[in-house]
Amino acid sequence: MKFSHAVAVALFGVMLTGCAGSVSAPTPVQPLSADQRTNLHIASVTADAASGLEMSDGDLDLICQKIKAYAQNEAPGVISDGGAGLKMQVHFTKFDRGNAFARAMLAGLGQIRIEATVDLTDASGATVGEYKVAKDFAIGGMIGASTTVEDVEEGFAKSVVEIVKAKA
Repeated sequence: MKFSHAVAVALFGVMLTGCAGSVSAPTPVQPLSADQRTNLHIASVTADAASGLEMSDGDLDLICQKIKAYAQNEAPGVISDGGAGLKMQVHFTKFDRGNAFARAMLAGLGQIRIEATVDLTDASGATVGEYKVAKDFAIGGMIGASTTVEDVEEGFAKSVVEIVKAKA
């Protein structure tokens, strides 16, 4: 009987950790037109951070790679390095790694938060689409203590891909 309880707790934990990697709907500020969505091609994905945010070049590159990888699975052919197409620029406005100990103590404390503006620009540099993407995690207990910012980055990358995957 104790083994089945342990399995149930482990499965529940895995399900809750999945929340960190779940998709949050992007908020359109300037949505792509139906024609732009139909012919969508992203030539590059780059990222930068607002001044004062503690993000290394490695952090930025890793998130760009995650976005590209999820796009290959969810919207094959939309994103490819080089060639003609729109440029995707992810500008991080908030990147808080949170505190695992605080999350373990009480849900809502030590939140992991990632927020960014995603701009799609054409060859002339004009913005043709702009979206806000936010992802956070604040579950407490052992799940909160064991969830990392990398888990939330997965959900953030999936959320960015939602912009390019829904073609008209």
